[in-house]
Amino acid sequence: MQLWEEMDVSGRLALGLYGFITVALGAAVVTHFQKSKARFNLNLCTCKPLLWLFVGFSLSLSYLPLYAGLVFFTMCCCLVYRSIRSNAMLSPEGKIVLITGCDSGFGHALAKRLHSLGFHVFAMVLHEEGDGAKVLKSFHSDRLTVIQMDVTNLATVQEVEKEIEKQLENKGLYALVNNAGIIPCVGDTEIIPTDAFKQCMEVNFFGAIEVTKTFLPLIRRAKGRIINISSPSGQVGNVEVWEQQYGKLVNNLSPALLHDYGEDYFAELKQTIITLGPLFRQHVEPVIDTILTALLAQHPKPRYTTEYIIDVLKILYYFLPSFMSDVVLNEIFVAHKLLPKGVRQSSANQ
Repeated sequence: MQLWEEMDVSGRLALGLYGFITVALGAAVVTHFQKSKARFNLNLCTCKPLLWLFVGFSLSLSYLPLYAGLVFFTMCCCLVYRSIRSNAMLSPEGKIVLITGCDSGFGHALAKRLHSLGFHVFAMVLHEEGDGAKVLKSFHSDRLTVIQMDVTNLATVQEVEKEIEKQLENKGLYALVNNAGIIPCVGDTEIIPTDAFKQCMEVNFFGAIEVTKTFLPLIRRAKGRIINISSPSGQVGNVEVWEQQYGKLVNNLSPALLHDYGEDYFAELKQTIITLGPLFRQHVEPVIDTILTALLAQHPKPRYTTEYIIDVLKILYYFLPSFMSDVVLNEIFVAHKLLPKGVRQSSANQ
């Protein structure tokens, strides 16, 4: 009370205007959530804007002239409102989602998470009698339907679409998650069979296109959304699958290539994947959380990344000089410490 009495007229006016703007922000937030079907998502991301608001208020009041401070604070409030609005989350109740590639990895984990939250999930698997499909079927839930579908077989995809349309009974598909993807081999271009590149494109690229085009009418019916996942992490993390791929890769190499690269080169490649595998497996949950945000955000972003390191790498690539970005990116992605046998012999002879 004493502090208020000591203030001059301009100081009281400033506090009053700041208070009015803050109340207007609160009223706008409350009105938005009352009118929409979204709910306020209270987490670390939504607390950051409130911290920015406090910092903006402090800077405006302490260091800026009256009207300049009010303009700056109003801009801060607009940004905070936009941030809170963008973090509004829809309810999963009654929403129907189709996920491809649910045999293992991200798709399998996502199907279980969405089912636990109340979604109706159509889980597409490549092998209906596989371990992943059996685990999903063991839920015995009418909200979790497991269907065999090969994304590279258009006839099968169209049959599944007709089957799902019958089950939906004039309802639409809220979301399609294009998760099915493979990484047949990891290694140098020369040692990877050309068929492996073709298979990767058939599943990861053309498969996603055909599935999307086939299910678009059902997605439009519900004014739904499409989520495309791009990451090799789920497959790289499967050490058992890599062991099989490594065996096939080495066995199919010509004697000349095997001699030029050397068995120690392939042993190092194998050990690198085995070492990295458990690290990738530990990061499944953040990926699932990000997909869930993309599914339920009232105003979804065009693109999501799971780790901040991805954004850092993009900044390095686009804004640093090429000679600097090449050094950093090569250190991260070029894992080989050992050169191929032929290169070592050539260097030794020079």
